[in-house]
Amino acid sequence: MKTKYFPYILIALALVAGLILNNYLGFSNFEEKPSTTTAISDRIDNRFKTLLIYPKKNQLKDFQLNDQSNDTFSNQNIQGSWNLLFIGYTNCPDVCPNTLTQLVQLYNTFEQKTRDKIQIIFLAVDPARDTPEHLRQYLEFFHEDFVGITGGKGQIDQLVKNLGGIYSINSEEGEFYTVDHSARIFIVDPKGRRFGIIASHSLVKEREQLMKDLTELIYES
Repeated sequence: MKTKYFPYILIALALVAGLILNNYLGFSNFEEKPSTTTAISDRIDNRFKTLLIYPKKNQLKDFQLNDQSNDTFSNQNIQGSWNLLFIGYTNCPDVCPNTLTQLVQLYNTFEQKTRDKIQIIFLAVDPARDTPEHLRQYLEFFHEDFVGITGGKGQIDQLVKNLGGIYSINSEEGEFYTVDHSARIFIVDPKGRRFGIIASHSLVKEREQLMKDLTELIYES
């Protein structure tokens, strides 16, 4: 179906199938799966059951992208907020719309004063199709507070690498190519540091505990 509505039809189908696909929410074809040893060493703060906290919290290197309003989005825009950042692309048929839907449900459980301290960021790694305008239209399906960012490949690659993520554009597939990408949600703290990740199953199976853990992280860390 070669129409401008094709991505939105995919979104609708994915949302209908959400309950079925929830079991696969934490993973994509290119998801890194840490060993048990790594997961245990990452979880250095025993207060949190759904968050994996990095032992070393590296500062993100300077980057400059554009948001869905085509305004510059850089390191300055992540200062002062707890940032939950997800890598994906708008033509994604399942993982991206399902994850964003779950993030909407999580975000809406918080009181406004807590939401004001959280920034949900969707990093689109397919800039050929995911222009700022297209990102804006896509995110309207989810939440007006969510931020979509994209830009040149070099800047995208740098930020993905600094987060500890990965992606690969399957351009050999033709016009409707797919993108393999990390499906984790990365936590960046108010100082702009790579702080940790949300455990992949938590959005679906432990949402109440995740809400508690994030609240404690925001107000007591």
